[in-house]
Amino acid sequence: MGFVMKRVNGSEALGPDLRELRERGGLTIEAAARVSKLTPAFIRALEAERWEDLPDPAYVERLLRSYVARFGVNESYYLHKYREGLKRRDIEKNPADFLPRPIRLSIGSMLVAPRLLAAAGFFIFAGLLGGYVYMQASAMSTPPEVELLTPEDGLKLDGPVLRVAGKTAIGASVRVNGVEAPVDPEGNFRLDINVPRGTTMIIVTSQRRHSRESTVVRRVIYDRELPQIPNSE
Repeated sequence: MGFVMKRVNGSEALGPDLRELRERGGLTIEAAARVSKLTPAFIRALEAERWEDLPDPAYVERLLRSYVARFGVNESYYLHKYREGLKRRDIEKNPADFLPRPIRLSIGSMLVAPRLLAAAGFFIFAGLLGGYVYMQASAMSTPPEVELLTPEDGLKLDGPVLRVAGKTAIGASVRVNGVEAPVDPEGNFRLDINVPRGTTMIIVTSQRRHSRESTVVRRVIYDRELPQIPNSE
């Protein structure tokens, strides 16, 4: 932007000089805001000298210096008027304090809505994930149910062959007295075993991978008659 000559008048007000500077440059407030990267509200507050609408004086001075420099004028003239305006209104300012002053942030000021929502979403997700993992682990470790259809407890056999049949959970394996029984895709199993004479305990176990065992016990009796010994008389 070309150099703009500023006529120094006897006015002590900063606002009218800033307004005149902007208008000499042919800029509206909105256009000046776009060029200077400031907000229109900030420029309006400067031109109207609404000091209560402006932030920290040292911070305003840095912005004012940058703003007037874009018009190619002497910055000292405007800074002097700004400082005089502060004195007239008893606004304290350290002229040597040109660095940003540290801002003390409380915990409450950091808990803005987006962060609260993000934190809440994280905890909800973590809770759901933890619940899902717990349910899956619990389901995996729970013993599968097993229903033994035959034999019934105390069954008396008239032969040495016993059929053991029933139903268990899909994907589980079944063993009958330590012998693995075939299980179809729907969980049905069946196995024929030989039993000795007398009372035999039938132990059926069912287990999924990484789960505990389910056990069902039955007792069967095979009491075959002894062969007749021929009379030697």
